[in-house]
Amino acid sequence: MTLPRAREPANSLLRVRGLSKRYVRGGLWRNRTPVLAADAVDFEIFAGKTLALVGESGSGKSTVARCVARLEKPSAGQIWLDGESPENRSARVRLLLRNQVQMVFQDPITSMNPRFTAAQVVEEPLLIMGLEAALRRDAARTVMNEVGLSADWLDRSVMEFSGGQRQRLAIARALVVRPKLLVLDEALTGLDLSTQAQIANLLLDLQASHSLTYLLISHDLALVARMADTIAVMASGRIVEMGTTLKVMNEPKHDETLRLLAWARVAQSNLASISGTSISGTPISGTST
Repeated sequence: MTLPRAREPANSLLRVRGLSKRYVRGGLWRNRTPVLAADAVDFEIFAGKTLALVGESGSGKSTVARCVARLEKPSAGQIWLDGESPENRSARVRLLLRNQVQMVFQDPITSMNPRFTAAQVVEEPLLIMGLEAALRRDAARTVMNEVGLSADWLDRSVMEFSGGQRQRLAIARALVVRPKLLVLDEALTGLDLSTQAQIANLLLDLQASHSLTYLLISHDLALVARMADTIAVMASGRIVEMGTTLKVMNEPKHDETLRLLAWARVAQSNLASISGTSISGTPISGTST
């Protein structure tokens, strides 16, 4: 189903309520310690918008992302996509809902078989769905062009692609099933500044052309300032501050937000001293610490 454009939906596309995830650390029988990676997390995202979950390593943001993408089962709480929840639904409905949420990881090569060609990588979700070969190839050609890769490269090994090209390939694989929501788990981290800007622009263009909704996971406020409509700051498994990007960036309330802003300003200053440019083209303001 194609989402209508230029219309604010009456209800959120993604709604998360009371999401908690508990892991158990330790041996099989002794010294088993429960760790609450996510604790009663609530948020929602409207169709065509971007929510950024930001926080330092270990804050719980990636755990939340994996639960939203159904890669982890929450210990408690509920997740609705376009008003639907997979709980107590048939296997077919659960599969359909899962296909509507796709994840793009930080290091694309770790989520790809290095022996695969680009075609095998991009077509794999369609193969799982049982789509015939000719239709898979047509879909792969289309989506390769959409992410700025030549369809003539479909038969190349993924090892022949650069880091930025592999990330485009990962985005193509996510898009090929035409999801409603993309979960971007540090998807721009580790790329050089120029490539990061190119991928960010690509994601913004795809969002505009396909009415995509993004859950952006990052520790970098300078980056999310450019891409997100709303920012939720996480610390110790909880959301400690949330608001519009403008509000959070210019009127931060929580100490964690202030720390992230201070880090972003230092990084931006260091970069500017080298290249004369900002991290993302967006100046970092916010209350001084």
